[in-house]
Amino acid sequence: MTSPRGPAFTDRVALPEPSIGLLVLLARHGIRDVVGPRAGRHRLTVQQFWALYWLLHQPGLAPGELAAAMLLDPPAGSRLVSELAKRKLVEARPDRADRRRARLFLSEKGEPLARRVAEDAARYHAESLRGMEPAEVEALRSGLRKLIDNLAELAGAPAQPAAARRNGRGARAG
Repeated sequence: MTSPRGPAFTDRVALPEPSIGLLVLLARHGIRDVVGPRAGRHRLTVQQFWALYWLLHQPGLAPGELAAAMLLDPPAGSRLVSELAKRKLVEARPDRADRRRARLFLSEKGEPLARRVAEDAARYHAESLRGMEPAEVEALRSGLRKLIDNLAELAGAPAQPAAARRNGRGARAG
C-alpha cells in the first residue's frame, strides 16, 4: 500500500504481524490522504465535507448533535457551524418545539454541494472497500466496534456518541 507520501510503513518495515493499532493508524492516515484532496476539490476542509454529508442525510441536527456525531468538542463544532453559515452553506433555524434551540439545515447553496459531496463520498467508500466481500466488510465493522468498546472500557470512557453509534458511522473519519 502506497500513499502520496511514499510507501506505507508496512512496506518499509518488515513486521511479523502488524498490530491492530498500527493497522488502524495506517487506515486513518490513508483515509486522510484520500478524503483531504476530495474535500479540497469542493473547496472544503475535511470537517466541512463530512458536516455537509451528515446534514444531507440527517437534516435538522442541533449544532451540538452534529459536533457529537463528528466526534468534535463543542468549541470545534461551533467553529465548524459558524464557518459553514458564513459561507452560506447551512442555515440555523429555531427548533419548533424549543425556540431556544437551533436546528441546522442545508441552504439553497449548500444542498447541491452536499449532493456532490455525497456522490464523492459514495465513490470513496466503494473504492476503499474494493475487493472486499460484504461479509468481510461487516466483519470489519463488527470487529472495529468491539475494539472501540473494549478500548473505551479500558479508558473508562464512553465509546462513541449515541448518534454515531446509532448510525454505524465513525464520524468524520469517513
